[in-house]
Amino acid sequence: MKMRKIDGLFVLFAVAVVVGVSMLPTPKDRNPMIPADAAHQAIKVEQACLQCHVPTGSRPMPERHPRRQDCFRCHARGV
Repeated sequence: MKMRKIDGLFVLFAVAVVVGVSMLPTPKDRNPMIPADAAHQAIKVEQACLQCHVPTGSRPMPERHPRRQDCFRCHARGV
């Protein structure tokens, strides 16, 4: 089977779309990182985040923050 010019253009377009989508930022890229201080580095489970980041804690989450408990999914650790 011989490849036509239009087939080559379609393959090129499909590759460009795949590359373009793979370069889009993930939610983790847009969210603030977990600070690299000693208090945050000691945290190993996400439940520990809620000690400070509840409405009555020392650093409450903003009102618009989703009510989730999987912090490490969106926030990367600082280095």
